[in-house]
Amino acid sequence: MKILKLGQMLGGSNAPSASFENLYSLEFDGSNYVQFLDKDVFTINDSGANRGMTWSAWIRPDASNKTILSKYDGLGKEWILKVGKGDRLELQIFGNDSNGINQNIVTDIVNLTGTGWHHVAVTYNLGSTSSSFVAFVDGVPYSLALGNATYASTGTWSASINTNAKMALANSSYVGRIDEVAIFDNALHGSVIASIYNSGVPNDISGLDYLIGWWRNGDPTGTGAYPTIVDQSSNSNDGTMTGMASGDIVTDVP
Repeated sequence: MKILKLGQMLGGSNAPSASFENLYSLEFDGSNYVQFLDKDVFTINDSGANRGMTWSAWIRPDASNKTILSKYDGLGKEWILKVGKGDRLELQIFGNDSNGINQNIVTDIVNLTGTGWHHVAVTYNLGSTSSSFVAFVDGVPYSLALGNATYASTGTWSASINTNAKMALANSSYVGRIDEVAIFDNALHGSVIASIYNSGVPNDISGLDYLIGWWRNGDPTGTGAYPTIVDQSSNSNDGTMTGMASGDIVTDVP
């Protein structure tokens, strides 16, 4: 008999679709990662539609100050989503391929490390002020306006530009597990973030608008997926497990 988690009421609005199952996640040891090709769509506002961007992931980190997802390397500086110092969620974006031009939001005290699975997300509306960002941890919003996050900027803001940096999941630093990662070409409304969090139960997000990529980190085929992490959106932005084995696709999930 299947035991339903809180929020999975039979026949209720949070019930998963009949065909949707979340059975696998990826485990990282601080020396491995998932590498993606340098695709323009991973750059903020590549579409030119001026909708903004949202990053979403389920994480179970074992160490702080570690990268969750990034488009930042020796070839370019665009953005980094990470478990920052003090176990707080942080998004840092860089303007004009420069470390000297950046903005970041950091949630107030949220102990992400060693406390089980959490859903994290950050929305960015392309602006250059504190009101341009809202972070979410387990469906709870964090922003400077709400008084539960800090915002900082360096330099005179100039929009992020497309570089040759490759996107990476974990980026040789993250220790722990990551599941159900998604990027949207839109600053999602809080109600949509709440639907993704779904009271702590990952669900099918394939029908959401402006989905750039959705990486289920092993689902639906388990170790048979190795070494490819298939983009489950319609955009074919697949990633490659790098420095990893098929055994790094594990059955510990949110």
